[in-house]
Amino acid sequence: MRVVIAGSSGLIGGALCAAYREDGHDVVRLVRRPTQAPDEVRWDSERPDPRLVAGADAVINLAGAPLGDRRWNARYRDLIASSRIDTATALATMTARAATKPTVLISMSGIRYYGVDRGDEELTEASTPGTDGFLPRVTSRWEAATRPAAKAGVRVCHLRTALVLSATGGLLPRLLTPFRYGLGTTLGSGRAYWSFLTLHDTVAAIRFLAEHPQTEGPYNLSTPAPTRAADFTNALASALGRSAWLRLPVWALRIGVGQMGPEVLGSLRVLPERLTAAGFRFRDADIESAVSAALRERLNSA
Repeated sequence: MRVVIAGSSGLIGGALCAAYREDGHDVVRLVRRPTQAPDEVRWDSERPDPRLVAGADAVINLAGAPLGDRRWNARYRDLIASSRIDTATALATMTARAATKPTVLISMSGIRYYGVDRGDEELTEASTPGTDGFLPRVTSRWEAATRPAAKAGVRVCHLRTALVLSATGGLLPRLLTPFRYGLGTTLGSGRAYWSFLTLHDTVAAIRFLAEHPQTEGPYNLSTPAPTRAADFTNALASALGRSAWLRLPVWALRIGVGQMGPEVLGSLRVLPERLTAAGFRFRDADIESAVSAALRERLNSA
């Protein structure tokens, strides 16, 4: 396969590129800076060039400014939105206009499509979108930005991705630090549902969608067993052999990290109904096996 990937420097993108290369596939990485490796191609989302994706078996868009790197002031919120929506628009336009159209466009999205907090409600791909909060609005526009490709007859899949568990990036390394000092902490009330999947299963799901021509539309990338925040903390404590007796309320999260805390950690009980119906099977389906897999990843990378 020839796979063109935008956002290859991130946690998911790096792992996906490595997995494709390991299996002998041709990977092209779209970058905005001067190229530094033979597999990189410089591009500009403000000047979409269809030649960069022509003939690709899959175009995979994972680009977007990180959510947890800094406080969400007005300027950074604009960057979060534009880095997602503008990039998706450019790649969809390139895909639609390519002389030989790619077989599929797979574009990152997120479970905040369903809202900031929907309590214990079970959410599938058929559930209504959320209207409250910054991320739900961005995510809806992010998905809509791929319409040029769909209108041109290209198969499009949206990755409504849950919390990705990895010891090398994302939220988990930040949670591990206080555990090392015996300060394991439950975020919020502990009753919020956290939907998750491991980095391994994230990569496997993306490749599954790329390789199965019957798949199209939105897919929840989340295990079938969402867990409450307190159970997540207990599973992490058990795997590390440490205690977890502290609790950080939502108001304290807002003081510490601003708007990001409640928006990213609100309760969403997301189920991968369409993904499992298509035949995908998770390797790490429950929180205990997912946490163990992530911690093994840390040991293997040490």
